[in-house]
Amino acid sequence: MDRKWWTLIGACSGLFILMLDSTVVALALPSIRHDIGASAEGLQWAMNGYLLAITILVVTAGRLGDMFGRKRLFLAGMAVFALGSVLSASAGDQQTLIAGRVLQGIGAAPMLPLSLAIVCNAFPADKQARALGIWAAISALALAIGPLVGGLLVEIDWRAIFWINLPIAAAGIAIMALAAHESTDPGSGRHVDVPGLLALSLGLTALILALIQSQAWSGATTAALALGGLAALWAFWRIEHRSREPIVDFALFRNGPYLGACAAAFTLVGSYWAVMFFQPQYLQDVRGHSAVLSGLMIMPITAPMVVISPLSGRLIARFGARGLMTAGMSCGVAGLLVLTRLEASSSYGLLLAGYLLFGIALGLVYAPMSTAAMAAMPAEKVGIASGVLAMDRVMAGTIALAATGAVFHALHGGGDSFADAVAGSTWVSVALCALGVVLTWRFVRDPDPPGPDPAVAGEPRGDDLQHHRHHRRFHL
Repeated sequence: MDRKWWTLIGACSGLFILMLDSTVVALALPSIRHDIGASAEGLQWAMNGYLLAITILVVTAGRLGDMFGRKRLFLAGMAVFALGSVLSASAGDQQTLIAGRVLQGIGAAPMLPLSLAIVCNAFPADKQARALGIWAAISALALAIGPLVGGLLVEIDWRAIFWINLPIAAAGIAIMALAAHESTDPGSGRHVDVPGLLALSLGLTALILALIQSQAWSGATTAALALGGLAALWAFWRIEHRSREPIVDFALFRNGPYLGACAAAFTLVGSYWAVMFFQPQYLQDVRGHSAVLSGLMIMPITAPMVVISPLSGRLIARFGARGLMTAGMSCGVAGLLVLTRLEASSSYGLLLAGYLLFGIALGLVYAPMSTAAMAAMPAEKVGIASGVLAMDRVMAGTIALAATGAVFHALHGGGDSFADAVAGSTWVSVALCALGVVLTWRFVRDPDPPGPDPAVAGEPRGDDLQHHRHHRRFHL
């Protein structure tokens, strides 16, 4: 086996542990709370700290990889992620756990965008489709089996969900160090938007802190934090309009199909993180199920992606990205509406209907939203557009989880049972996805039918060129 296939294995190892992490940690939350005495807010920070670190750094990390070496940044990210895993696994209190999770997020930030960039650089154009198919299949497989793997590991010891990252990361680092060629993008520039990075960090952190701690702190403190966060985000918006190489090029959102795809990504992925945070706790703490059984019961949320994602190309060709995504978003709303009926004694039939509908939504929307976002982008914009879309997806989890948690804590603290508070907080996700349905239908457009194929004249087609250039830059 030559070096390019070993490079694919190394890149996929990093992707695998990141996708696995997005599901296994949620299954461990009840055990973590009981073992180290973590508070409800502490558990939220264990998730939000991880997502927040990725959100703030993912675009900048991709740019640094283009500037200084993708392999170098990817290896550094895997090492930091492994170090965060050690700290999380060794945690005896919630502060140490949160610190470990933030460190994992810092490591994940370059791994997410650079995994695909490294694969694309390793393979010639005629073999990229096969390599990218394997790369995507690994991602879907990790998401699908995550609940089961997480349940099995938690039954052994919740710390095992972090220890398991170490042999995978070690193997990935060794393979990448030996097999992968270094690559950079000479056209990426040498400027990092430090003022924008600081403003984004302060704004998001203050806003998320205000949402999570809204029930624990005074109203004045919470309001001051929220206002400070909004002011910092406004400053970020102003800075980005003046930066030579912004973290977020806000002009991208003038493109209707891109705006619609980003809206679908934000609303559906944000809802996913909220569902995956609360449902395992409900199944284990309210219903008394084991972690393994809870993992099996929640698999209908992730498993449909394995079946539907490989068919996305044919489904888009038949129904169009707009129709497919709108149908998927509607399934998401329907599934979440079912979950608002959740009670302490709800049958699994009710839960299965909600989980499966939401899982089908993920399968129908996740791949087409990238297609819809990039189809209308000019070739020179696909790099930053794909990075911003990746940031949008992770930011969605950060904000939606914090907002849903704030509603949950308000209801639970006001006397509602855990199950009733989970059901009530799910209305936040319903509203988000309903907005996503409207924006998807309003803005997403299918590309015009292709005209005569210029490849007949011996020239590369525009869409092929755009696809190739798109994948040469970072994309999540």
